[in-house]
Amino acid sequence: MKIIVINNYKEDEKAGQALHNLTRCTGQRVEMLDYRSRGLLDMVTHRSPDLAILTGSNFMLSKSDTKTVFQQEMDLVRKLDIPFLGICFGHQLIGATYGAEVNDLGQTIRALKEVKLLAKDPIFDGLPETIQVSESHRQALSNVPKGFRHLAESSTSRVEAIAHETRPIYGLQFHPERSDDKNPHGQLIIQNFVRLVAKS
Repeated sequence: MKIIVINNYKEDEKAGQALHNLTRCTGQRVEMLDYRSRGLLDMVTHRSPDLAILTGSNFMLSKSDTKTVFQQEMDLVRKLDIPFLGICFGHQLIGATYGAEVNDLGQTIRALKEVKLLAKDPIFDGLPETIQVSESHRQALSNVPKGFRHLAESSTSRVEAIAHETRPIYGLQFHPERSDDKNPHGQLIIQNFVRLVAKS
């Protein structure tokens, strides 16, 4: 399976950590491209990946110029007919691409949090109704974008997970890649997503 990760971090160290975590969680060889790369759509199209994962970031989508910086990545999600998984900022970027609003929470949420699953979906196979996952964000989607299902919520973020109604596009506000043996729910979600793509 060919997996592309689109790095949205400015810092090389955070990008490297995301790559390490996603390689571990997927159990696959992963190639990372950068949001700053010119011709990102052509680069991804040329590689013909089975799926693409959009990482977190310190960028704030509530700032007007951020969408300009990430326009080619938004075009990628809109135009390329492959499965996408957006994590944290990547989730917000998918939401913004399809018209959702991003709001500032006024504080940074950085903790292991309980997230309630609202709907059945293959990416949640084998999970309880309430999961424990790592959160690290200051902004969140204020509404579910049109054409998406609302999959999960928490006490700090109403829109914790979304899925497109007709395309294999998922967004997760939390960080499933930051999981371990003690808190494995996030890794299981990623593995379920990879399995779902492999079956399609």
